[in-house]
Amino acid sequence: MPFGILEDRHLEQVPGTGLLSDRGVVHGNTVTIDEATDLKRGVGRHAHVVLMPQPSDDPNDPLNWPQWKKEACFWSLTFAASLDGALSPLASAGYAILTQEFGVSIDDITSSFGSILLGLGCFMLFQNMLAVKFGHRIVYLGSVSLMFISCIWCAASPTLTSIRAARVFQGFGMSALQSLVATTIEQIYFVHERGARSLIWSFGILSGITLGPLIYSYVIERLSWRWGFWFVSIALGICTLLVFFFVPETTYRRVTPPQVTQSATEHDDNSEKGDISVVEKVDSEQQSSTESPVYRKRNYISSLRIWNGTFSNDNIFKVFLRPFPFLFSPVAWFMFLSHGMQTVWLSLVPLCSSTIFTLEYNFTASQIGLTNLGGLVGIALGTAVTGPLLDYGMIWLSKRNRGIYEPEFRLIFMSTMLFGLFGYIGWAVGNQHKMPWIGAVACITMLNFSMAVSGSTAVVYLLDTHGANALQIFALSNFLKNMVLYGSTFFANGMVQNRGVTVALFILAGCQGVCWLASIPMFVYGKRVRSYIARHPHFFAVDKIE
Repeated sequence: MPFGILEDRHLEQVPGTGLLSDRGVVHGNTVTIDEATDLKRGVGRHAHVVLMPQPSDDPNDPLNWPQWKKEACFWSLTFAASLDGALSPLASAGYAILTQEFGVSIDDITSSFGSILLGLGCFMLFQNMLAVKFGHRIVYLGSVSLMFISCIWCAASPTLTSIRAARVFQGFGMSALQSLVATTIEQIYFVHERGARSLIWSFGILSGITLGPLIYSYVIERLSWRWGFWFVSIALGICTLLVFFFVPETTYRRVTPPQVTQSATEHDDNSEKGDISVVEKVDSEQQSSTESPVYRKRNYISSLRIWNGTFSNDNIFKVFLRPFPFLFSPVAWFMFLSHGMQTVWLSLVPLCSSTIFTLEYNFTASQIGLTNLGGLVGIALGTAVTGPLLDYGMIWLSKRNRGIYEPEFRLIFMSTMLFGLFGYIGWAVGNQHKMPWIGAVACITMLNFSMAVSGSTAVVYLLDTHGANALQIFALSNFLKNMVLYGSTFFANGMVQNRGVTVALFILAGCQGVCWLASIPMFVYGKRVRSYIARHPHFFAVDKIE
């Protein structure tokens, strides 16, 4: 029972559990896996790492792409994700101004511009289906193109009805960049590389959420609310070109490589102490005796094809139903509570910022936008500490568990959600005592720090435990999250006006605390949950966990 994680009673080797060290002693326990000597390892400072998953010999395998190609793909999608994050709360700093222009209540304005969440949530399951059936590239291209066109539509809209429709289509386009990118990271990077990339992707979305309203607040004050959408349209046009030229198809049908059982770590305690290196699931008992096939490397021009055929033999309706069995997976509900709902509470802050800072401090639109700088600082701090926590922390903990890695080690860092809890409570108490605006901004910093660290932790945990199946859980979690957030747009600002800022913040603090508590049973029972899913492959009828 490492660090309180309960062992499974059914499977000797639970999917997701990895092994550390191909030679050496860890705290008196000899750890040698001589059978793993033929497996592929990393290069440079990662030369000691046995790669998980093991790449094929095919140069077209995304795991074998040159590093520049992987990075070009990843950073193009990260740029798109930052624009995706900016679109949802883009006009939030100017809601008070928009109520005067359209002559409606602030909740009407919030729900009209918030209809983007309706499109985002509804299309989440459909884009998942399309990506599984037809691949990721065609979905990414369709998404950024739709965001580009609907942004122009929104800028030219004469009425709130037209804005609602445009924002729904914007949501359709946004869905892929909020869930598919996680599986693209899983497709092109090895396990030891995913923590930092997941963090950067999360940073892109969160920085868009904070910087978008900040920049837009100056545009709406000095030009008009329409110009903000025109400017974003220009950025989306550039983004569409980047995705077309630098994001090839990442879906690849690979043969599951041989794996090593955990029992391979049990050896003589008198072995010499050596270097500790990372070994990620290898099975020495199975060796392929067949000759390697001859592969032909695709050239760059062929990689630009939009249509790459189908990647699943199942009919499209069956693919659409794939995520729903995961409603019975505790991991799905953990993701919904600790990641999805935490995002809801954090998103309500910029959505209600116009009301909060107008009521308490009588801020202008540009001043309200500047409060997002606190969020940017929190995200930057979270980014600085999360990389070492997720990747090096994983290795450090595994060394102290006889060289065995458990994905639940990641969940220790979910405790950073307490920064969000204290941020909401501190803001509420400070508001009661007429705290200056800088105190409120400091609390916003804590909220975003909490989301940056714990959100990335939850994403990497999901990738480690469910591999390609993570796409199904992301789809469910994001669908439920966006439905809750869209429903909140109809009453959130009204509640702040009627009940007061302090009461609203205490409610958010309570919600944050409940979401944090979900990580405790997941840490204790997570290994048994992984075993449960592995033992019911017909019910969870999706791709095999690597």
